[in-house]
Amino acid sequence: MLPRAYQFWEWEGSVANADSSKNNVKLFYRERRDRHNYGNALLDSTLAKNYGLQASIYSIKNNPFSILITYRQLELIRNVGKTLVPDNTLLNRVEYNPRYFNGFITAGIFYETGYGLENKREYYYLEVAPGQGQFAWNDYNENTIKELNEFETAQFSDQARYIRIYTPTNQYVKVLQNQLSISVNVRPAAIIKKSKHALPQFVNRWMFQTAMRKDNKINDNNSLDNFNPLAKIDTSVLIASNNNLRQSVFFNQGSAVFGADYTYIKNQSRQLLTNGLETKELLSNQVKWRLNFLKAWAVNSDNTLSKKSNSSEFFPVRDFLIRATENEQRLIFQPNTTFRISGIYKYTEKRNVTKARPEIPAGFQKAYINTFAMELKYNQTEKGSLTGRVDFIKINYNDLENSSIAYEMLSGLSKGDNFTWELTYQRNLNSNIQVSINYNGRKTPNSNTVHLGGAQIRAFF
Repeated sequence: MLPRAYQFWEWEGSVANADSSKNNVKLFYRERRDRHNYGNALLDSTLAKNYGLQASIYSIKNNPFSILITYRQLELIRNVGKTLVPDNTLLNRVEYNPRYFNGFITAGIFYETGYGLENKREYYYLEVAPGQGQFAWNDYNENTIKELNEFETAQFSDQARYIRIYTPTNQYVKVLQNQLSISVNVRPAAIIKKSKHALPQFVNRWMFQTAMRKDNKINDNNSLDNFNPLAKIDTSVLIASNNNLRQSVFFNQGSAVFGADYTYIKNQSRQLLTNGLETKELLSNQVKWRLNFLKAWAVNSDNTLSKKSNSSEFFPVRDFLIRATENEQRLIFQPNTTFRISGIYKYTEKRNVTKARPEIPAGFQKAYINTFAMELKYNQTEKGSLTGRVDFIKINYNDLENSSIAYEMLSGLSKGDNFTWELTYQRNLNSNIQVSINYNGRKTPNSNTVHLGGAQIRAFF
């Protein structure tokens, strides 16, 4: 018998109302008995008892919700390892999807909490075919050894030669996990009918969206706040997290003449690795607007203030906090549905406000990036399209380039004059076969020109 041989028996008894009812309620009791290999024989090792309530309520108009509550008792009959101990755990899950005032407010709420084990993970990078990966290797110390702190998210497809592989370990940490997901949409036009008055017309032009997700894994310290995903959590007990918030306000979203929107984004992630915790954060405020004039002309503006940070317990040289300002203005000429040409100017300013090295002060590293670009697109109805773009990117940077911080601030390019270009041709051979040919390249100071081409055939059935 194999050392890891096992067997389990599970049974459940329940009481529930009829399936045809509008509201479904179920009470259940479940047992699971696990058996493992002891001396070449399968013997009882653990007994898990589960008591639960499951309900789905649909009788309340526009307010459907469901709930699941499970209480679990784990008993050890025989020792099965150092990581497993007798324990009582609670799992709760709630879903609620209200709709108010004929769709003026629509929302979705999901909440779940429960106990589990978080596995410490190791990772390494595996080389794949060029363009098939997500990471690039930069030999910062020029020792030809692929070290973990030398891999970056690839900025160009020819550099994307590696993928990250996570491998589990036998090290576990008991955690309390809670998840909360909320989405809310507010559309005044759903209740304010068409009117000749200025105020209702103005209000109807707005729309609001909010989406939030919080997923935290906490080293339990017996505090009731651990069950509240909105409570402020002490970082000393926070093992892993993935929190995202996106709020948007739209004005004149469906207008063909003028429209604008504002978006606030806050993303935070934290993961537990064998060599310590790694934390990343992105915070951005973005304002976009568009204006069409003289039938064939349009102006698009995209303006962003952002803050991006990385913190690693094992690789402090990769720590950074970059504040950035990005302003992109685009002038578009589109005389018909076949042809469009755009002139683009983008100004980017970045500053690393952390102390990257002992010999330089915090806030020393700065990058000023000016981008001038031309973009065109030619469409042939039901036949195909041709798109092309050329960029001239002038970068001023006041520090060494051979570092992960420089790679992040310069987006994989170099200080000085940089050129990038791309060309894509797509052709429909018939109703279900499509051919795509693409070519792109770049030229950076003190390096050879890079040319990259590819072709793809798609068949639709």
